[in-house]
Amino acid sequence: MSLAKTRASMVAVGDTALQCYEAGTGDPVMLISGWPQSALAFEKLIPLLADYHVIAVEPPALGTSHPTSRYDMQSISDLFRELTQSLDLPRVHLVGHDIGSWIAYALAAKYPDTLRGVTLIEAAIPGIAPASAYAFTPEQAKKTWHFAFNYLPDLAEDLTRGREHVILEWIFRHRAAHPDAIPRASIDEYVRLYSRPGAFAEALKYYRAIFESGAQNRALAASKLKRPVLAIAGALWLGEAMQGAIEPLAEDFEMLSIPDCAHFPPEEKPAELAAALRKHFDRCR
Repeated sequence: MSLAKTRASMVAVGDTALQCYEAGTGDPVMLISGWPQSALAFEKLIPLLADYHVIAVEPPALGTSHPTSRYDMQSISDLFRELTQSLDLPRVHLVGHDIGSWIAYALAAKYPDTLRGVTLIEAAIPGIAPASAYAFTPEQAKKTWHFAFNYLPDLAEDLTRGREHVILEWIFRHRAAHPDAIPRASIDEYVRLYSRPGAFAEALKYYRAIFESGAQNRALAASKLKRPVLAIAGALWLGEAMQGAIEPLAEDFEMLSIPDCAHFPPEEKPAELAAALRKHFDRCR
């Protein structure tokens, strides 16, 4: 199964519309993609969850979903809460990757009754990740340099306009343990999406709201997450650092660090990721 074989729809929520791809039947599983990707990131994972009702969602301005007026996590999580209502979904298994995990954390903290459980994959969540995650060291600079670059007003889009392929191809080459796991056709599609007029700059607004989102998340962290939490990292990227950041937030926590994997588990290790998700979903029934 590919995204071409899923049921695609653009769902109006709030002041925007979110691109959704649905497949299968059974318990609902919502997959939320991150930057600089789209729901295409889950192309290998969706067939491995074929006995679930999978809904892969692109957040505002990431992929083909429409822009929105506010990119702080409180506002974005409210949109996703409205999405679950619009789709008439019962409690979902929520899975976020990268910025998708930022959204999943805020949604789980604000609306626990919407969820069965939550999985956070490869993310430094604003306001939650320790300051050491952003330290300027040779190891950390490679992982989190883009937070500061993307935050600076105008600079990132001015430097990359017409050359979006340079930064995107660098990210997929250097943030994957196995760059060939991300197909050339997928990279070409991401370049196409983020090279559209204004698209790259609009996506950066998540980073430009990062301090607002961080303050919101710190307030949410005063209460622990009520639903079971699974944190998943690539052992060659965030690794066990995710455990230290996420475990204190949860009443019920599990951690998996996937060997021989970096920032893109859905593409680099889809079978291992699917097995971990299935085990977690069974625990959340």
